[in-house]
Amino acid sequence: MSLRKQDPKNPLFEDLVWSRPENKRAAGKLLIIGGQAGDFMNVSAAYSFSKEAGAGTIRLILPDSLKKIAGNIEDAEFALSTSSGSFAKAALATFFDNSDWADHVLLAGDFGKNSETTVILDGFLLRGIKPTTISQNALPSIGIKLEQLVNMPVNLVIERKVFQKIGTALGTHIPITYITSFDQTAKLIEDISSSTKASFVVVDEDQIWCARGGEVVVTRAKPPDLNALSAYCSVWLMQNPTKPLEALSTAIYESIN
Repeated sequence: MSLRKQDPKNPLFEDLVWSRPENKRAAGKLLIIGGQAGDFMNVSAAYSFSKEAGAGTIRLILPDSLKKIAGNIEDAEFALSTSSGSFAKAALATFFDNSDWADHVLLAGDFGKNSETTVILDGFLLRGIKPTTISQNALPSIGIKLEQLVNMPVNLVIERKVFQKIGTALGTHIPITYITSFDQTAKLIEDISSSTKASFVVVDEDQIWCARGGEVVVTRAKPPDLNALSAYCSVWLMQNPTKPLEALSTAIYESIN
């Protein structure tokens, strides 16, 4: 089994920590897309944590239903929204225009359950023009089936219950529950990551798993807020695009310390 353990107080890939970019220009351009009329808190948290994680430059794309709340954020740009306050179809052009600028994209927060929003999120992901991290809160607004999504070059930051749904969608019937053994959980994460194109960060009760291409790293620690974890993963992947597993492991370490 290709499993390594990371001490929560010592990064497994220490060289990544010491070789971080020293100026903003080299620290990457992160595009954060998210929000709807009923949820600014989660995407705002992701924005703040991305700054904390060391992103060089950030652009934040929000539906214009949030303009009164977020209009004073210097990095924010607003796209057209539906009558319910989520992204409208016309927002897709704004997504593409800004993703041309970005090195990495983070889909953060609750986008709502509007069909127009689902259409543009699916269209954006299917075009696959930039590496993208998807936070768990965004998943319900995506219409692409899980078994298709995990065969796209995305990074998923999710809880164990969602990973179990992915396993079920892929035909794996071994449940991940509170009584599933450590070795069984590690094997299932290894098997799923080795047969899919996605990267995974899976939050468990007292440990955080990350996996890519059948390689797995586990860190025994109380998991941070998902917004924080998603933001840190986005920034570290952006800055280390050729070392995804190392980047995710280090992002986990940084987010809990």
